[in-house]
Amino acid sequence: MSLVLGVDAGATKTFALVADERGRILGFGQGGPGNHQVAGLKPALAEIRRSCEEALTRAGVSPPVDFGFFGLAGADLPVDFALLIPAIEGMSLARRVRIKNDTMVALRAGLKRSWGVAVICGTGFNAGGIGPDGREVQLPGLGILSGDWGGGGDIAQEVIRLVCRAWDGRGQPTALTEMVLAALEFPSVEELISQLYQSQLDYYPGQFDQRRLLALVPLVFEAAYAGDQVAQDLLVRVGTEVGVTANAIIQRLGVEGTDVEVVLGGSVFKGKGPLLVDTVTQVVHRVAPRAAIVLSEFEPVVGAVFLALEDLGVKVNESVYAHVRASLPHELRGCPKIQFGVTE
Repeated sequence: MSLVLGVDAGATKTFALVADERGRILGFGQGGPGNHQVAGLKPALAEIRRSCEEALTRAGVSPPVDFGFFGLAGADLPVDFALLIPAIEGMSLARRVRIKNDTMVALRAGLKRSWGVAVICGTGFNAGGIGPDGREVQLPGLGILSGDWGGGGDIAQEVIRLVCRAWDGRGQPTALTEMVLAALEFPSVEELISQLYQSQLDYYPGQFDQRRLLALVPLVFEAAYAGDQVAQDLLVRVGTEVGVTANAIIQRLGVEGTDVEVVLGGSVFKGKGPLLVDTVTQVVHRVAPRAAIVLSEFEPVVGAVFLALEDLGVKVNESVYAHVRASLPHELRGCPKIQFGVTE
């Protein structure tokens, strides 16, 4: 029986699954940041290998498996693939491997057909899509360098800006102030500013770890759900940007008049309350009125398994879905809320 390896490597975590051709999940592994743009090439590859080897060990399988599909955050430009393809092939985890941007595995995890659009809001922000004719559109996903905004890192930085403006009188008062100070354990906004300033300089001991700012993202949803206007306005801005981005992909694929599925992936979409997704829906429907907004049943790593199976010629049908659901590790059941924060 053929075996496949599916991998989803992002800026804060890496997941790997081993499955058989029926869709039964045999092993699950996880590691830290697998994005070479964030962690560096060698550390990222080490986390990818660690997660894959853990999945293989739990499955009781020795590498190589028949096929490995790797959805990698940071696989954006040809120069990235020139680094990543030989490195992943050199691990000898699978006889054949395929690498795509992690947007595509998130897209496949949420689709029940072969085409659609995905917008990913995890630590970073990216989007892509596949048309009914198989044509692919993939944004570079390089942050501000390629015009992106709206991922968890961006939201956290904007929270800090809004809190500082509320403190100095340029912005509206917000419940986020006390929430942020409590979460980061600072006594005042002045101390917050001082510590964040020092963390940008290399000659201060005991620097504040800026990765801790990602823990502020869920607070925006909490404050917005409780009625805080500043937090609500921020979520509307993020939702509008997601919708505008989805519409750009939809228009480039020429599917405005179809019932295109728009898959929303990443931890940002798991925040409390409906405001973010409702905003996305309204913006998308102005361009594609029949579009379906999809919050995936599965984590993106399951999409990597589906793509690996399809590359082996396996038809991913309801039987495969049923086997995946029945055998999915408990850590991945029910689209768990994977919280932002420092990954050890």
